[in-house]
Amino acid sequence: MIVCDTNILSTFARVGILDLLFKLFPNHEFVIPPAVYKEINEAIQRGMLFLETVQTQVDSGQICVLALTSEEEVVRKSLPRSFGLGEAEGVAICIRQDAVFLSNDKRVRNYCQEHGIAVYDLIRLLRALWENKIVSRHKVHKIVNNIERLEEVVFKNKKDIFKD
Repeated sequence: MIVCDTNILSTFARVGILDLLFKLFPNHEFVIPPAVYKEINEAIQRGMLFLETVQTQVDSGQICVLALTSEEEVVRKSLPRSFGLGEAEGVAICIRQDAVFLSNDKRVRNYCQEHGIAVYDLIRLLRALWENKIVSRHKVHKIVNNIERLEEVVFKNKKDIFKD
């Protein structure tokens, strides 16, 4: 099971490569917690129409909205208060269901690594795209450039995506 946070879905949707996540993790169920679903819908209502591709994936069943169990809710409440609700719900699902978390939040990534939860951030996902031959290294360079342009960010550790 792959649990997605809003930031990863948003970035991949904005640059038009959401489908690459499914190719990177074939035969895995993709889920989002309710808070992430709510964040996506609120962003669409605010005019971030590129996120409609995420909604389309939910409507088609490619991405499932997974409600937390009572046990996961207890875990969520025990997580650091600095986590957003979507991140906390996602981590709780990952802990209880031994799932992989996709998040670009540094605090969440560090927490997951410290607690043995498999986590992929944006750098690791982009690297995995060319390492697993989903797309070429050249194509990943173009994706990085698009992310930097559209998200108005600069990758400080861009070399980590491409080093051998």
